[in-house]
Amino acid sequence: MINPESNLESIAEILENLLFPILVIELVWLWRRGRLDRNRVKEMFANASSLLIVIPAGVLGFVLWLQLFEAIHGWLGYSIRTTWASAIVCVILADLIYYLEHRFEHEHRLPWDLYHSVHHSSESYDQTTGLRLSGFDALLTLGFLLPLVFLGFSPTLILVAAAVVIGYQTWIHTEVVKRTPRWFEAVFNTPSHHRAHHGADDIYLDKNYGGILIIWDRLFGTFQSEVRTPNYGLTTQIESSNPVDIQFSEIRKLVADLRTDTSWRTRLRRLWNRPGWQPDSVVV
Repeated sequence: MINPESNLESIAEILENLLFPILVIELVWLWRRGRLDRNRVKEMFANASSLLIVIPAGVLGFVLWLQLFEAIHGWLGYSIRTTWASAIVCVILADLIYYLEHRFEHEHRLPWDLYHSVHHSSESYDQTTGLRLSGFDALLTLGFLLPLVFLGFSPTLILVAAAVVIGYQTWIHTEVVKRTPRWFEAVFNTPSHHRAHHGADDIYLDKNYGGILIIWDRLFGTFQSEVRTPNYGLTTQIESSNPVDIQFSEIRKLVADLRTDTSWRTRLRRLWNRPGWQPDSVVV
């Protein structure tokens, strides 16, 4: 009998294993265009250095969240049987949760500064950009999947579905693929859509949050097509390839701002409001 969980896991592994062959193609592509200079290579190594933190944090996060998911699942007293139909529904719901999680991380300063800004801080865009993650990201973000546990999905299926959503995004971190067929661009996240998401230009800020499906952005008004080559990175660049700076530069800024705030109400507002928010300096 075909096991949907094991087959989805195989799909996730295939998607994640696309990184190396696409990276090789990218390196050749960049070299032939004279873009594989010392700074670009340095940035690639800086991106990959994140794995030194992300891998152990990810393993710890996976173990802890799986234990919690299984405890809740056992306590519920009901469950959704794992079939191909329920597995597909679980992947779609995991993708919707990813959209909501991703949007939350952009629209509130605490998750943005704590971890998600790390992924956006590279001024270049290639397969190694997908590796540029925060340890807090790997440790915390599986928690957003808790609603699927309470719906009754198998904890194993939930984590495999999340792996498919993340694994799909391996191939979209590239400039080699310019456009895909129009029908595909209309439904799915693509390199073009995700390049726009990584753009620091005003037109691209806080757009294209989808993981596998871009239809969530089209439905909820956050879609933006790639109309010109984006300038990648943050609106204020960290200007460093130091792995420590990559992981902690925005956290340092947040801590510094919190120290200057004169009340806990202002501090809480800063943590909740959008990145860049400042308290009103006008006293009435």
